[in-house]
Amino acid sequence: MRMGNWQFDVRDVVDIALVAVVVYYVLRLVRGTRAVQMLIGLAMVALVYELARFFGLLTVEWIFGHFFSVSIVVLVVLFQHEIRRGLMRMGVNPLTASSGPNKELIEALVESTFALKHRGWGGLIVIERETGLKHLFESGVEFSAPVRSDVIQAIFCPQAPMHDGALIVHHGGEYGGHIAAARVLLPLARAGSLSSHFGTRHRAALGLSEESDALIIVVSEESGNVRLAEDGELSENLDHTELRARLTEKLMVHHQHLSKSNEVAP
Repeated sequence: MRMGNWQFDVRDVVDIALVAVVVYYVLRLVRGTRAVQMLIGLAMVALVYELARFFGLLTVEWIFGHFFSVSIVVLVVLFQHEIRRGLMRMGVNPLTASSGPNKELIEALVESTFALKHRGWGGLIVIERETGLKHLFESGVEFSAPVRSDVIQAIFCPQAPMHDGALIVHHGGEYGGHIAAARVLLPLARAGSLSSHFGTRHRAALGLSEESDALIIVVSEESGNVRLAEDGELSENLDHTELRARLTEKLMVHHQHLSKSNEVAP
């Protein structure tokens, strides 16, 4: 196709489509995160730079020009967590179907969580989803066990050798999930992400949620509060019903959506 002196062919369509896909996934990645505010800030900086150029403000233009000359480094520093999370998610095969969690698994997670709360024990339960977490297993003890309240209580008992760190529930298997590792160390959230009255467990839960799509249940040993971390956000204190509803929404509905996508995939 020729439009004036400009030729438009299939390569241009592919080029535009790829750019649109990249922009779409970048927006999905940063939606609801602090990266949105940083992008707005960068847009304001770019606007000031263009205004300085338009009105001939040479000093301002020189300062912002040098800022943009190292823009790649600035972007990597500002968005290092989002870039890392995006690269990790790129490694996930969307066409790979896995057996999804069932109601028994969700009930076992809820029962285990509130058994810890009632005993006054802290706990950190990571539920793996699309992003694989096997690289974290090296920091803990890898094994396979059913997701049951007595097993989880035995792991997080303060006198047990593996009570420190996180427990990871791996998706798949006959029951939709199994305990794959315990005493696992998680990356901590960035400084200033949480109020100072939150402890290491909450910082670890938030840190992992910033880098992966995992769901992390946190039981506070001090307050007994139960919270759910996802996508860099920490929920309010949850009761039985609220935790069950959140897990059902995030796990079962998410898996059904993936299954439908796989059914229509060529």
